[in-house]
Amino acid sequence: MKLGFIGAGKAGTALAVSLNKKGYTVSAVYDVQESAAEAFARDIADCMVVRQPQDVANYADFVFVSTPDALIEPVVSSIKWRADQSVVHCSGANTVALLDAAKKAGALVGVFHPGQTFADTKQAIENIRGATFDIEAQEPILAILKQMALDLGGYWIEIKPEDKA
Repeated sequence: MKLGFIGAGKAGTALAVSLNKKGYTVSAVYDVQESAAEAFARDIADCMVVRQPQDVANYADFVFVSTPDALIEPVVSSIKWRADQSVVHCSGANTVALLDAAKKAGALVGVFHPGQTFADTKQAIENIRGATFDIEAQEPILAILKQMALDLGGYWIEIKPEDKA
């Protein structure tokens, strides 16, 4: 499974670096700030910095959308998804409904939110271990996200849309 990240902020970078250290392949990253994407990719062997969100979807089977919350739905709606993909956002305040465009295209969708805030990228990478991940998803992606949380040395809780803040 090839992972891709749209958004190279603190949470996305911490997830990518930490998952890569646990053997997950992170193949592509996009961020509107190319310097953020380049910094992200420096910590991950063979990770490409791409020029458009669509490029991440073209290269990855499992895409994390780790943009600011207000950009999740517009970014997801701008991409042509495949039925063999999984798409996950990392917002703690929003439900899986922001991923409806990907779901309508046949992709599996979910939410994977590390239940903590991060002061900076270095601290985020150091502290993601032990985090409790809020997960909203259905099988088979639910099992994958639970395993990712465990692989990161964390815990998981399954939540429903009505449980969101």
